Amino acid sequence: MINNKDIATYSKEIKKPYKCRNCYVIRLFLLAVIFIVIFALIQNDNLHYLDFVTPSNAATLIVLLGVVMFLIKVTKYIFERKRNKS
Repeated sequence: MINNKDIATYSKEIKKPYKCRNCYVIRLFLLAVIFIVIFALIQNDNLHYLDFVTPSNAATLIVLLGVVMFLIKVTKYIFERKRNKS
């Protein structure tokens, strides 16, 4: 049975707020978007340096990063599987 002293100690414990990874990624993305918008508003004349940033280049980058991450995970899986079998 729990007495009142135990309940008081449980309520005094400080718990750290849990931050999920998805929320962290979304916050970073929104921060990056806000930074790009502010940069675009401040540097109207010098934006010709960013002409290479197009939707097709962004899509290509996303696909290439996805393929690289996939290959890394597959090789990691294969090495761990070999290590566990022996």
